[in-house]
This record gives sequence, structure tokens and C-alpha cells, in this order.
Amino acid sequence: MIHKPRPPLVLLVNPWITDFAAHDLWAKPLGLLFLASLLREGGCGIALIDCLEREDPFTNSHPEVLAGRNKKFGTGKYPRMRIPKPQVYADFPRRFHRHGLHPESFRRKLSQIEKPDIVWITSIMTYWYPGVFETVRIVRDTFPSVPVWLGGIYARLCPDHATRWSGADRIVTEDLSRIPGMICDLCGFCLTNERVWGDFSSWPLPALDLLKPAPGYAPVLTGVGCPYRCPYCASALLQPKRERLGSQPIMDQIRWGRHVLGASDFAFYDDALLLDAEHTLRPVLESIAKEGPGIRFHVPNALHVRALSKKWCELLHASGFRTIRLGLETALDGRSLEWGGKVHSEMYLEAVENLFAAGFSPDDIGTYLICGLPGQRPEEVARSVDFVRQSGVRPYICEFSPIPGTPMWERALAVSAFDLAAEPLYHNNTFFACRRPDFTLKDMVALKALAGNRNEKQQE
Repeated sequence: MIHKPRPPLVLLVNPWITDFAAHDLWAKPLGLLFLASLLREGGCGIALIDCLEREDPFTNSHPEVLAGRNKKFGTGKYPRMRIPKPQVYADFPRRFHRHGLHPESFRRKLSQIEKPDIVWITSIMTYWYPGVFETVRIVRDTFPSVPVWLGGIYARLCPDHATRWSGADRIVTEDLSRIPGMICDLCGFCLTNERVWGDFSSWPLPALDLLKPAPGYAPVLTGVGCPYRCPYCASALLQPKRERLGSQPIMDQIRWGRHVLGASDFAFYDDALLLDAEHTLRPVLESIAKEGPGIRFHVPNALHVRALSKKWCELLHASGFRTIRLGLETALDGRSLEWGGKVHSEMYLEAVENLFAAGFSPDDIGTYLICGLPGQRPEEVARSVDFVRQSGVRPYICEFSPIPGTPMWERALAVSAFDLAAEPLYHNNTFFACRRPDFTLKDMVALKALAGNRNEKQQE
């Protein structure tokens, strides 16, 4: 008798954030949840631990932890523990925290899981790697013989650093279509859905049911990739191919989140939500508007203003959009052209006018301005802040973070006094490693004060 290999149990882990501050602005590990659904559909057993869980009773009652706080529309503050600052931040005047579960709670959750065949840990910001490394270490302590794979954004942007220092057995940078073969090579188990892994339009719904307790909001993804190639952005590196879902899979995500999770708030994770969306997203929103929304949509990743025609703005309002963020970056058209030319000031003003005419209030709308890029001067940012204020909406300062592999990376290396290539902690936008005589850290602080806000990442 031929014995088929048993299906492997894959433990997926969303690691801690280690940073000066962090805020849950509709931030779930969507890539990890899609991975979970693909593995489950292919026949694998699945377990998930989210180290950024906000509602963990043990964590929130622990005396070492400042408990998390819920805010509107499902957002909130993570529980956090003050931890020693990494040496590179020793002189930086901010407290440093581990955000998420208390380590003892993480260990308890690991102990309650059957020994897995693979542990897969994801990663996001390059400068959050200390939390990733601590996650790897604790997993190894619990399951010393189990292979640990590390994937995600940090692993893909800094593979050499991750290979040398993370402690993981494998740094996963391969295309998703190759994952079934990697699992087969390791476990001898052939996934039954291998053909769909490389076809985004065929993916099952993300495994949001694995998040316990159920989140107060649900992420929605209508497409991957972006048609623009902004020099400071890694989108083209991480997802070079632009792909869109049809209207039915988009509607399925929203209905599942509403009727199964009970979510009232939905956050779109797309990089370019409204571009090429006439036959994909539009029919979905038209149907929702016709039925009467009863739900709220949020776009924290920003909308491309060139898509905000009068008709689109009217549809967004009618279908329940509540949080609108616009990607302007700069109000100086010459500088915008240098950075890719995806928007100019008149286009932006027309978009704001269309949003107001559709019924959105100033409290609903915010505009992102990027601050501190190589070659940029403080007075440019100040002019942009003033321009956005005069348009009637709130400016949000986004400090520049140097990202390996982007066109702006070499310029960042040239202007920074810090070793960006060797130490990803210097990529932290709060630290502002590209400070220089003509754009100091003091200038950055002053510009945030001028804008009248500190973005959510900076609040403590």
C-alpha cells in the first residue's frame, strides 16, 4: 500500500512592531491571511498567531503593559511595553516600545498549538526587524526542530540582512507561484491548488476567520500593483505586475466581512484603488449605494486625485466612504513632475472641489505630503502645507523613509550621515536619517507643528 504524505501543519505568525510608536489604522496582515487561505485550500492544516492582537486579556491586564485603546471605525492603539532602545537610537529623544502581545502571552499561545511542520513569519517595515528577530527566537525556543521561514516586505527588501541576522532557516523572496513546490520539497506534500497560486484573480478570500477575536473592521483588496513608478515608493519592487479582481470577488469580500465577521468598517488596501476601476469596483459601489450602504469605507493608502471626477466622488459618498486620504506629496508642480508627475496642483484642487460638492466634509478628508526627501527644502513643504490648508482640508506630514532598491535610495545614501545600507533601523522615518544642514530634524519637527498634526504613527 502506498501511503500519501499527511498534510503539513503550517503555523503563520504576524510579529511584533518595535518602534517609537504605532497605531492600528486598519492594519491587518492581509498578505499573511491570503497565504493562509491558499495553504488551507491546498490541503494544509493552518494555525495563526497575531502578535499585534489588541484585545488579549493577559496582555492588557499585565502591569508591564500600557493597555491598548479602541478608537473610532475599528482603529486603535496597540498594547505596548517600553523596552530598551537599540544602540543606534541611544541619543534619540523618544521612548521605544514593543507593540502587541506580552511575550509570555505569545509563549502561552505557542504552547497550545500542536507541533507544526513549518513556521512562517511575515515582516513589514525594514526597521521593525527587532520584533521579527524576537519572534523567531521565541518560536525556536518552543519548536527547536521546526523549520522557520521568514517572508514579507523586510525579507524581500533586505534579504542579506535577514539571512545573516534573523535566525530563520529560509528567507522567502520567491514568487508566490513557487511556494507549493517549496512545501512539497520540504514535506513531500503536494498542494491540490498549485495552479491558482500565481493567478491573483483565482485566490480564495483571505482567512480573516483566523483572527481571534474578530476584528472590528475588515480589509478589502481589489487589485495589486500600481501603474506609477514614484522614486520613493517600493510598490513596483514588491508587486511589479498590475492585476485587478472582477466585481464579484470584490463584492464577495465585502459581503463575507459584513455577514460573517459582522464588520461595519472596511479599509481598502490598494495602492491605486480607483484607477482602471470602471468595470471592477464601480459596479460594486453602485450596488451598495442602491441598497443603502449601512457600512463605512476607508482609504488610508490614499486615492489618486486624477481619478476623482464628479461622478466618482458622488458614488464614493453614496456608497458609504467616510475616511478619504489624498496623495498629493507636494504642491510644487515642478517637484511633482520630478517625482513622476502623477498629480499637479490644479488637478488636486478640482478633486477637493468635487469631494465637497458630493457631500464630504473637511473632517472626512486629509492630504498626504511627503517631507524630507533628498533635494527637498523645508520651505517647499511649508508652501505645500499652506496650499492644502487653503484648499479646506487637513494636511498630513509623511516623513521620508529611505527604502532599499527604489530610485531614491542612492540619493538617500549620498546625503545621509548614517549607514543606511548596513543598518535598517536607520530607515525609520521618525528618526529621519536623511537629516542634513539644509533640512534638519528640527525643521521636520517644526513642519509637523505647522501642519497642525502629528501623524498616528508618532502619537504616544
